[in-house]
Amino acid sequence: MKKLTTSLLVLVLSSSVAVANAQQKKNDSVTQTKEIEGVVVTALGIKREKKALGYASQEIKGDIISEAGQTNAVSALSGNVAGVQVTAPSTMGGSTRITMRGISSITGENRPLIIVDGVPLDNSNVNDVDTQRGAGGRDYGDASFDINPDDIESVTVLKGGPAAALYGSRAGNGAILYTTKSAKKGRTEIQLNTGVSFESIYIRPKLQNQYGGGYSDTLPTANINGQTYNIQEYETDASWGPKYDSNLMYLPWYAFDSEFSSDYLKPVPWIAPKKDVDSFFDTGVTYTNNLSVAKSFGDTNVRLSYTNTNIGGIIPTSKIKKDNFSINVNSKLSENLKGEAVINYAHTEGFNRPEVGYGNNSVAQKFYQFGQRNLDFTKLKDYKLSNGAQRTWNRSAWDNPTPLYSDNPYWTINENTSEDSRHRFFGNAGLTYNFNKNFYIVGKVYGDVYSQNISSRVAVGSQAVSDYTIEKRNVSEFNYEGRAHYNNNFGDFSLNAFAGFNIRDNKMSWLRGTTVGGLIIPNLYNLNNGKENSLATNYSEHSSVKSLFASVSLGYKDMLFLEATGRNDWFSMLNNDQFYPSVTGSLVFSKVLKADWLSFGKIRAGWSSIAAGTAPYSRLTYTVIGLPFNGAPQYSNPNTSNDPNIKPELKITQEVGLEASFFKNRLSVDFTYYKTKSKDLIIALPVDPATGFLYKRINAGEMTNKGIEAMVTITPVRNDNFSWDLTWNFARNRNKLVNLYQDLPTYVLTNAPFRAQLTAQVGQAYGIIWGTDYVYDANGNRVVDDNGFYKASELKSLGSILPDYNMGFRNTVKYKSLSLSFLIDIQQGGKYFSTTHMFGMNSGMLEETALGGNREAGVILDGVKEDGTRNDILLDAPTWGGTYYNTVDAQNVFDASYIKLRDVTLGYDLPKSLTGNVFQGIRISAFARNLFAWNLANKGIDPENTSYGSGNIQGMEGGSLPSTRIYGFNVNFKF
Repeated sequence: MKKLTTSLLVLVLSSSVAVANAQQKKNDSVTQTKEIEGVVVTALGIKREKKALGYASQEIKGDIISEAGQTNAVSALSGNVAGVQVTAPSTMGGSTRITMRGISSITGENRPLIIVDGVPLDNSNVNDVDTQRGAGGRDYGDASFDINPDDIESVTVLKGGPAAALYGSRAGNGAILYTTKSAKKGRTEIQLNTGVSFESIYIRPKLQNQYGGGYSDTLPTANINGQTYNIQEYETDASWGPKYDSNLMYLPWYAFDSEFSSDYLKPVPWIAPKKDVDSFFDTGVTYTNNLSVAKSFGDTNVRLSYTNTNIGGIIPTSKIKKDNFSINVNSKLSENLKGEAVINYAHTEGFNRPEVGYGNNSVAQKFYQFGQRNLDFTKLKDYKLSNGAQRTWNRSAWDNPTPLYSDNPYWTINENTSEDSRHRFFGNAGLTYNFNKNFYIVGKVYGDVYSQNISSRVAVGSQAVSDYTIEKRNVSEFNYEGRAHYNNNFGDFSLNAFAGFNIRDNKMSWLRGTTVGGLIIPNLYNLNNGKENSLATNYSEHSSVKSLFASVSLGYKDMLFLEATGRNDWFSMLNNDQFYPSVTGSLVFSKVLKADWLSFGKIRAGWSSIAAGTAPYSRLTYTVIGLPFNGAPQYSNPNTSNDPNIKPELKITQEVGLEASFFKNRLSVDFTYYKTKSKDLIIALPVDPATGFLYKRINAGEMTNKGIEAMVTITPVRNDNFSWDLTWNFARNRNKLVNLYQDLPTYVLTNAPFRAQLTAQVGQAYGIIWGTDYVYDANGNRVVDDNGFYKASELKSLGSILPDYNMGFRNTVKYKSLSLSFLIDIQQGGKYFSTTHMFGMNSGMLEETALGGNREAGVILDGVKEDGTRNDILLDAPTWGGTYYNTVDAQNVFDASYIKLRDVTLGYDLPKSLTGNVFQGIRISAFARNLFAWNLANKGIDPENTSYGSGNIQGMEGGSLPSTRIYGFNVNFKF
């Protein structure tokens, strides 16, 4: 999918540095190698020599994520890993969509598994379907937001099934392993890391500034207190009104409240506002402070860390506060026994996360889709009367202040607010016993527990019915794991083997309450304050998986390696158990081909078969308890009937790769070709309602992916004082839905708020935007109908949301203690549907609708009539704008390509002469992100800003806030 634009993406150092670091030896590893590849963390947290791996993986140093104040450890991967696609909108603390190697499931999980110190981290997203499809809602982000970037030592990305098969059913899409920092034996270190960043609006729709609100080209009049005034169409949320004229006087919306005496019944000129939409937004400010203490006490090492993050968004009143505390302890309890534990606590509090999409509280929808262009935001700030009543521009009439369609935006952000909080503990504890140098056993417990509360308010006096809603959610997962390891060398042969078990227990429950019919007492937000009995609903689920697994890796002369793994899962939610095998191999040909120009060379191949499991309670069909009717409970069938013999989706992966370094590591190449096949896809098939159901959940369909990943690193110059690194990475994936059920050609994933659908189409790539296109004649001319409108075709494919390829160029220069790095990020292809463009044109808001200041001339659409003659039918401007809504959907579908200057970073280590003996070192960094974007099909919409969730619904833009630029500074003190 698309990469992140603005959710605080700070990749301070270059990808080339990341690759170089991943290829260097790790001195603290148990097993060292003279090969450039070094030692990396693999599945189950086991360290392996990378030269022995037969699958694709990549390691990133934690400094790349943390140095410039990155607040999201998942979105920070964008641009650093070939084949990993990250999508994160500018929404404060919003969702981060991450995929590797395309899409493999129509309705199931397509994101990789996230592991932190061995803990499978829940990465749930609570955004409902309406929010995700752009129909309005708040983006509460993903649970992985709780990972603290300042605690990360390294990140290992296992890119496919062969790499992650040992994790079982949840790792068919790969895995991302975060390893946090720990104290080192014999060392004491204290670090203080402090940073600040500033966020300003960047890409947003361009609005016209020549015509005001209304549908008529003349202002209406009204007799008030015996005097005739020009007024305006306050009730109209469109801007097809008169052209601005400084000599034309009228009564604005704020002229009817006597307590504002300076404005009461005082006409003002009909002109463009001095303070327009842009003045509404704040400069967002984020403060991040981290203090860590690492100490070694003989055979015991302890690290404590605390991080405080305060985020102020571009929307006034919106903010997030996050506190992270961690303790990492490891101790040699005896000559053979070692103990270790990692405990993390994260507390996140959000206030008034902005609504996105087409919703009542979405300021983006009011600013760019439906509104009046003559509104001065200085006046809008006085959003309520002394009695608490709202003052809105969208009055029902001059003498009726009731909001008709839209609230005052300042009422929205101050009165219709939300709050959310999450308390989370996650970590592990374990023992390792070494019987001898070859054989040891490990026992561990991994836990992840959190509670999340969300409440939202709609104030009395709002355009929508007043409301109070609260939801409480509890999630827990525990894994109990034991392993036995045996490693040995037999002459030219090496053996690394282990076997173990895992018992996983998952629980989730939620309780939701909402008022009904509105609130009685203003500003009292309690479920007992509803006009009718409040509605309460709840849900809980409990599932478990029991597993056995094993791995055997054979090596010959430190050159040829063959590895096989197997895992068997027994599910509480399926009838049958599942076995997941994988086989990989690698040949280090640089051991055979001795040449001065070849520093390292390896070819590798891998195969895996992984079943994806399924959701709890998916075998049986349970009765739905509905709302009471006349005091009596209602029971009914659910919409979807389950299949007791449902099978998990199965994903088969094959890959081959080449890794090589030349000329003393001045040139490095990493190339992978892969293909996957997913079958037994789970869908809800539409059925005859006479069955008592609307859908039946079945296994049906097959989907394939084929692609390449490449990374090339070049070091033109490298000496003791100066280095220059260039990195190019490229990823291209080709997805295809081979078949569905029998002759079913289309599966609808969701609908955009008003027009267009997101579908899965047999024979095409996943995520087809389905809508009407232009009708063309034999010569390629667009055809218009008798009204002069473009003729619309039947529903058809308007393109896939998936890009053709992604590419990045990283350039890093270091001179002594000074470093400079920048990344150019490129995406080619993909599509998105824009509701903002559709309604912004329909309502006369966007710049194009001004027609260069000559709306009065009207529009003749470029095309031919059905008889082949040139179109000469004149449309008035409002009628022409309306055709963007009710004719051809392709007018609102845009290419998602972009070229971006993703980040620029400048860092400097202060010399010892300045830091003195108090500090071991001080490093200062300045950074900027998302500086410039080129090659946008729609100059007012960032293609990366069309996502409102991390699930499968993407590319349905419903009303996005501006994307942002970020600038910041960071200082790291080492004591």
